[in-house]
Amino acid sequence: MNTWETPLLICSGAASRNKGIIVADLDRDAMRAVAQRIQWLSDEHWWALDPSCRLMENDTWVGPTGTRFDAQVHADQRELRDMLRHAVHSANRKLASLQDTP
Repeated sequence: MNTWETPLLICSGAASRNKGIIVADLDRDAMRAVAQRIQWLSDEHWWALDPSCRLMENDTWVGPTGTRFDAQVHADQRELRDMLRHAVHSANRKLASLQDTP
């Protein structure tokens, strides 16, 4: 099974924050591949909203609508980064809990 075929479910949202990542019956090597893939995805998407946030910090869009958008895009950035951080942490915790197989 390669990394792309690894069964993986990432729960998101406030109701599932404590559930983390659910991975069924993976050996340590498969879980390591999952953790590496999650880390790669996190690294790839960490900066996704940065250009919009930077533009808003430079008053690109002003007025009440701009103020609302600024607040929303920054909140979305915080939420995205929290979810990415949580996914990486959960995958690493799951990986650490698995025993090495001889």
